[in-house]
Amino acid sequence: MKLFRAIFLLLAMVVVMPAQAKTGSDDVIEVDWYPLFTDSVGWNIYSGEFLLGWVNAPRAHEVNMGRSLELAWLNVAGVKYNTGHGLRITAGVGIDWRNYRLDEGMCFQEEGENISIAPLPEQAKGGRSRLKVFSITLPVLLRQRIVDKVDIFAGPVLNFNVHGSIKTTYKLNDEKVSVSSTRVHQVPVTVDVMGGIKWSCVGAYVRYSPCHVLKTEHAPEFTSLSAGIFLGF
Repeated sequence: MKLFRAIFLLLAMVVVMPAQAKTGSDDVIEVDWYPLFTDSVGWNIYSGEFLLGWVNAPRAHEVNMGRSLELAWLNVAGVKYNTGHGLRITAGVGIDWRNYRLDEGMCFQEEGENISIAPLPEQAKGGRSRLKVFSITLPVLLRQRIVDKVDIFAGPVLNFNVHGSIKTTYKLNDEKVSVSSTRVHQVPVTVDVMGGIKWSCVGAYVRYSPCHVLKTEHAPEFTSLSAGIFLGF
């Protein structure tokens, strides 16, 4: 909570800094809101950067990247500093949702305090199994303009993994079976390294975490790799 308070205090300071008090006959104070969602030289209030990608787990070959998705709003609220020389620095608070889907015939299953990856029961049909992790993120990105409207960007993303769940569904003897759990033992704090390129507001990104997704004393050992489309301002 102290970290979030500090971030919002910083945003408030950015808003107040360019305020200009103008005294008239009615002593009304007018505030100049020019840093709000602009790209002016200096400090700007900032929001944006939507990610739609495919996520993989390099150390868990059962994860199907073609069916596993990542959705993220990288900067729900943040700040941007424009140096005026093609370099911009952004930092803020965002959200991220990753959905790891397994190959057909495989499932996440809970065994006491542990999570494992195992085959579905024999005779099971139409099986689907996934692991979802929801995170509050703190990205810090450096962007460099290389040619007109084309930027490259890179930086770390700190993830607070506040929720995780597994769910498996299949049919057995013509009856639908659904098993789910929220005790997945996700690692509470992880760090990603992210980079990419964009033209105007559209681009591509790659995001890799050397950290484990789940606690290895309770679950399979695997990391996260995602890539996809970047929509930013």
